[in-house]
Amino acid sequence: MEDRLESFGGSGTPLVFAHANGYPPGSYRQFLAPLAEHCEVIGYCHRPLWSNQPAPLRANWHLFARDLVDTLERRAAGPVWMMGHSLGAVVSLLAALKRPALFQGLVLLDPVFLPSRQALSVRLAPHKTLRRLPMVRKALGRPHRFGDTAEAFEFHRGKRAFAGMSDAVLWDYVRAGTRTAGTGVELAWSPAWEAAVYTSAPLVWPRLLRMRLPTLGLRGETSDVLSAAALRRWARLQPNAELHTCPGGHLLPLERPGETAALVLDFLGRQGALGPRDA
Repeated sequence: MEDRLESFGGSGTPLVFAHANGYPPGSYRQFLAPLAEHCEVIGYCHRPLWSNQPAPLRANWHLFARDLVDTLERRAAGPVWMMGHSLGAVVSLLAALKRPALFQGLVLLDPVFLPSRQALSVRLAPHKTLRRLPMVRKALGRPHRFGDTAEAFEFHRGKRAFAGMSDAVLWDYVRAGTRTAGTGVELAWSPAWEAAVYTSAPLVWPRLLRMRLPTLGLRGETSDVLSAAALRRWARLQPNAELHTCPGGHLLPLERPGETAALVLDFLGRQGALGPRDA
């Protein structure tokens, strides 16, 4: 269990964070640091970061959720607030539906709530079609070995996907997201696993009807993953959830770490999760 959890400090209410596809927990230090001033912040690592299994063609997000449930059950320290980004948000939701007693509430950051038709078409697509999907081709063709972390930083600094991140956040990503390989470094989350996640997003809409835990949902206003229409549908299916659109894109906790953390703390404070001095 030790290699599935990473402490980010703090004390008080336990807040467990599940990361996005390809972004290990340490990538989010700028976002998690303000939260650790009020909570005990614990990062959770998904299966591709600790399993020796090769990546399948399609990842099983429900297996990821069972991994999370197993980890929290073995931790045996009472229910936690669960926060997730993108993949991590969906996994958090699925885990909370499986074992609601393990959770006090949810914070879901730009979750992968795809339109039903899109989710089903990807699920039913034949293998040869999956490999032609733009995100899959891009992931599988992505360089994953570098001479050192400086080379990895320079490569990613020039890519559009990372353009909204500060240098400090990008360095956190490079340090957390690479590991030693021979005389250089390689991505800790392999391109094959990244592609496997892209080809397997589950259909979540019917499940939202069963969610009763306090929930905060944040959508990046320029997100290309969670649309404005999807946020409205979410509101209809889970009317007690608190949902907001805020500055940033799909990577809002990495692009706007301070602002996103402030919104999370405001919600947790109003839920009585921070204690009298922090609320």
